[in-house]
Amino acid sequence: MGKRPLPPLSILQTFCAIAETGGFGRAAERIGQTQTAISHQLAQLEGWIGGRLFDRGRNGARLTPLGARLHPAISSMIAELETALYQARASISVRSVAVSVSPEFSSQWLAARLPDFCQRYPEIEVKLAVGYQRPDFQPGGTDLAVWLGRADAGLTHEELLTDEEFVVSSPELSKRLPPRWAIRAAPLLRYSGMRHTILDWQRWHEQITGGLDDEANQHFDIARAVEEAPLFDSFAEMLEACRQGRGFALVRSSLVARDLADNKLVRCFVEVQPAAVSYSLVYPPNALVNPAAALFRNWLLSQVRSPG
Repeated sequence: MGKRPLPPLSILQTFCAIAETGGFGRAAERIGQTQTAISHQLAQLEGWIGGRLFDRGRNGARLTPLGARLHPAISSMIAELETALYQARASISVRSVAVSVSPEFSSQWLAARLPDFCQRYPEIEVKLAVGYQRPDFQPGGTDLAVWLGRADAGLTHEELLTDEEFVVSSPELSKRLPPRWAIRAAPLLRYSGMRHTILDWQRWHEQITGGLDDEANQHFDIARAVEEAPLFDSFAEMLEACRQGRGFALVRSSLVARDLADNKLVRCFVEVQPAAVSYSLVYPPNALVNPAAALFRNWLLSQVRSPG
């Protein structure tokens, strides 16, 4: 007897999109379909398997135990298949990809990982544009961009990192902090691009002290502290000063993960906030026609999902 035909690849991709975004609306946005189409495709897969894969509730869609067992295998299979197909096409087609990133993301996240891509795909040239300018997706311009916040209408948007905001210092400075008003113990470091990363000392301070009484707030003039704070040309320079114990730095979690793991920096205060925006991968719907761009996109997502 012949085996029952497997569900189409598009249905398996829909299942993974729901699992990875946690909701039908976000999954529909990721793969460019309507929520109705997403629901129909999931119903087909659940009918084929004979069991429910998601529990639906106010907070979105959560994998059932059956779905949770299935997702890693399907996700891994799709990733391997996509990589094999794009590699095959890249071998006879376009061999360059233009990627736009911010200076902070480039120096603190991408720089340590990019050699892995170059080693895996030595035939592909990565054209990296580092800056705060909006990416130019016109023909001959940017293929992919790592951007803070939502994409413009008509562009594909895939969330990469969910960040938190908190304050770091050197381990030595952290050990010397007094039990009260510790934020007054050292300068608040800044850098010239802070406005582009939506890191703002005054906003952060007002949000974390919103529940404190007036007397507590009067102990510290945040506006004056920011005005007097040392100003560095780049995030990397500010962070190096922070490692040297020259003050506090307000950061996004994705930009200091390695420093924290290596104990070069520590979270010196307990206060932490969800970041107002997070890094996303943004590109035009036809960008992945370029097989080099498709390979870079797959590699980037695999780096985000891998531990460490």
